[in-house]
Amino acid sequence: MSTIPAALDALVAAAERAWPDVQVLDGGPTTEVSDDVIAIGYSGNAAESDVRNTLTSEQLDLQPDLERYDVLCMASAWRGDARRDGKPDARTTRLRAFELLAGIRRELAEDSRLGGVVMMARLSTLDMVADQTNAGPVCTIRFVVHVDAFTEA
Repeated sequence: MSTIPAALDALVAAAERAWPDVQVLDGGPTTEVSDDVIAIGYSGNAAESDVRNTLTSEQLDLQPDLERYDVLCMASAWRGDARRDGKPDARTTRLRAFELLAGIRRELAEDSRLGGVVMMARLSTLDMVADQTNAGPVCTIRFVVHVDAFTEA
């Protein structure tokens, strides 16, 4: 059996530990989201997968399989019409989005095995989108947690 379900649970718990006062979603949003939000297992694009997995056999044994997968996640900060010097304050939202990401990074540094569920979980890539909306600036960081694990027999 794949470790993906347990790893997703552990990643959601890690985000909740890092940011107990921030809305943490298990998957994508289905209702209104808070100004600050973290989504675990969510690519942000309905045409894109939320987890990508590759299975390989190790040695000559067929079980367990080595699985390497990427969990797509998102951290977003929005401060509505926050202004600095008479202009929309994109800097504040950008700093907050990276602060949210740093909390996740700290949790993974403290427990890269996700409580023993996997061999290793680490942040591997990110991309950032900063927008000016009619309601003010928003900064969203899509990030990937790369996982190495053996499937459970």
